[in-house]
Amino acid sequence: MPQGDKSSYTDRQKRQATHIEASCKKKGFSTKNAEARAWATVNKLSGGGKKSGSGRNSNQPLISMPTLTSKEISLHLKAVPEWIKRAGTIYRTFTLDGFPKSITFVQRIAKLAQKINHHPDIDIRFDKVTLRLTTHDQGGLTEKDFTLARNCDEAFSKLSEA
Repeated sequence: MPQGDKSSYTDRQKRQATHIEASCKKKGFSTKNAEARAWATVNKLSGGGKKSGSGRNSNQPLISMPTLTSKEISLHLKAVPEWIKRAGTIYRTFTLDGFPKSITFVQRIAKLAQKINHHPDIDIRFDKVTLRLTTHDQGGLTEKDFTLARNCDEAFSKLSEA
């Protein structure tokens, strides 16, 4: 398949790439870089175009996490009441005791995120840290987002107690 030819991709893969590309553009990436990142992500997650026998190992299962329904999201939000849902994301602003504590908190979140390979958008404003969660490759909220939200709440509690 020639580079740039997307004919072997499914409609779902194309939608995922479009969503990821839009997210990258919002973060300030150029159109070219945003598109490259989007397709690289789709390829990494799904093994490339699905309409062809592109040489990928067909014995390897695809790991996909379904997006949650509105009802499921409402139930999950009850377990993390400090988190707010907005436009396919959940977010929370944590207030800490100064900038050094904010950085310590972010470092702990980074370790948690690496461990489960799910990374939040992070905004640090002196003593306030806002975490925004969504599963970009699925185009919405999944179990991963609420698992990480609970882990972030626990990390905040432990740091506040210290």
